Amino acid sequence: MACAVVLPATLASAPAASAASRGNGASFAVRCDFSHRLHDDPIVYHGKPGASHSHDFFGNRSTRARSGYRGLLAADTTCTRKMDKAAYWIPTVRWNGNTLNSIRAVFYYRAGGKDHTKVKPFPANLKMITNSHVTWRCGRADRGGGTKSPPRRCRSGKLGVRIMFPDCSKGTLDSHNHRAHMAYSRRINGKVRCPSTHPIPVPVLTTNVTFPIPTTRGKVTLSSGRASTMHADFWNAWRQQTLTFLVKHCINNVPPSKPRPAECRA
Repeated sequence: MACAVVLPATLASAPAASAASRGNGASFAVRCDFSHRLHDDPIVYHGKPGASHSHDFFGNRSTRARSGYRGLLAADTTCTRKMDKAAYWIPTVRWNGNTLNSIRAVFYYRAGGKDHTKVKPFPANLKMITNSHVTWRCGRADRGGGTKSPPRRCRSGKLGVRIMFPDCSKGTLDSHNHRAHMAYSRRINGKVRCPSTHPIPVPVLTTNVTFPIPTTRGKVTLSSGRASTMHADFWNAWRQQTLTFLVKHCINNVPPSKPRPAECRA
């Protein structure tokens, strides 16, 4: 089944946590664990090494301030789907001032309540940043929910953060503030749809990162400041043929009411 996934390459408001969050259809996932940490931001401070607060990078192993699309495509990745050369990153997370090293990161691509048959793949070289729709929780399960502020104690010893990207596009790859070219879907006339300003429906990309923490009380801070400054960045460097196949096979062809096929899981 894994071969089938890479066949093309080798061959409401914000989107709500729907049935897909529980492993149902119209979705696929990829696990891309921690790769490296740098004071770089190749979207906001492109070409300026050390100009940013510290970021933790996932997926593409080569991501840095001077990264380019072709270089990302040629690099190695931590992702379980080796055709996913995308770069994902978030601010470095600290607990009581001590840096946390992630133990797990899973990225979900979902229809998000929109008509699953009309969702289009992200275009090659798309760049996105979001600082909205961030929730924290104890544990690693992605079942929606969570709180806007991180917990002060997790008896499980696991802290999770969930960040949802916008899922509607203008059709451009970037914008002046790296946000204006994307928007969140919303409920319009009883259905989840894209606004007329951003008419192209794309997957809801959801970042889920888990960190080990002490079971005693503590406080989350970030390299960017308070926990409320959490954000996430994405640079699409998937092998585009594989991404297109996954969107069609796992989102367009599998209704949310159906189980997610094994090859669409992380």
